[in-house]
Amino acid sequence: MVSKSLQLVAEDLGFTYAEKANAKLSHMYGVYGDYLISLYDSGNQKSVFVNYYMPPSDEEDDSVRLLELSESFKSATEEYYVTDYHIDVDGLSCTVNCTDEDFVPLVDLLVEMAKENELIGVTQCSCCGNKIGKRLPKKLNKGKNNFLLCEHCALEKMEEASKAPETDGNALPKKTALGLAGALAGGLIGILLYFLLYYFVAPIFSDSAFEMSYVFSIFGFVTAFLVYRGFTLFSKQPCNSAYAIVASVSLVCVMLGQYLGTFVEFAKAQGFALGKAMSIPAMWLIHLRSTASDPAFNYAATFYKLLCFSLLFALIGTIIFLMGMKDKAKVRKETVELETLRI
Repeated sequence: MVSKSLQLVAEDLGFTYAEKANAKLSHMYGVYGDYLISLYDSGNQKSVFVNYYMPPSDEEDDSVRLLELSESFKSATEEYYVTDYHIDVDGLSCTVNCTDEDFVPLVDLLVEMAKENELIGVTQCSCCGNKIGKRLPKKLNKGKNNFLLCEHCALEKMEEASKAPETDGNALPKKTALGLAGALAGGLIGILLYFLLYYFVAPIFSDSAFEMSYVFSIFGFVTAFLVYRGFTLFSKQPCNSAYAIVASVSLVCVMLGQYLGTFVEFAKAQGFALGKAMSIPAMWLIHLRSTASDPAFNYAATFYKLLCFSLLFALIGTIIFLMGMKDKAKVRKETVELETLRI
């Protein structure tokens, strides 16, 4: 994505606007200071990617050189609010929170830093390091970043991209434990809502002919949403384990919430203080089984009816919220585009 203001600033520097069908992948690119550079907006921040070739050294390992380059980058960009950066053997990317006017000096600074660290720009392939000969170099676009390659490396990269298999969420590193914790937290909030409804709201409608308890069953849907939201907040990466976690936690928490709510409603209707009612074991069992001969006192039947309604709403909510997760959990092949670059 490229804002209009960044586009105008970049065009003044000779950059070209690469418009994509997916607007989020649109970016600016161009050869600036002898390096192929990509510019784009990242939300309210701005990102830059400088493509280069790091020549091998007999004296130092690549990991050591990358560490030194990282230290050099940190010291050079102290005055900028850098929120994220990544340095590799073929490029440096960083995201900053700054204005368009301050962004250009940062790009100049990165170009100067690359030259000081003897990182080679557009004169050599950023993959193999071969000098660009008579044949025009190729620009390989991956996402919003661009790489300058020789023809041989460009074709190899395209072939690798075409063979890369799609993977599903199970092949990705997941934070399942955190997702489970988030789902449980959401479920506990749902149980608390059941308690509050039956403790404060239900007594208001106790004299009404209409059973508000059946309306409260809708909170099965609300609880399913809270469980789903808790999982997604703590586990940013969608994964297939979410199906089992969200579904099971939602249903269990709805059962507990409905049971607690019905218990509270019964205790208040019978004039028991909540603390005293909770200390009587028989009070906890009256909703699970009924030995009363009079149907009017069959509290178990009422509880099971309400539980069925709550579970139905929870099941509907779980299905709706998880419908789109399968597509999100699948990682599709990264879009790779190749074109000849005239320098």
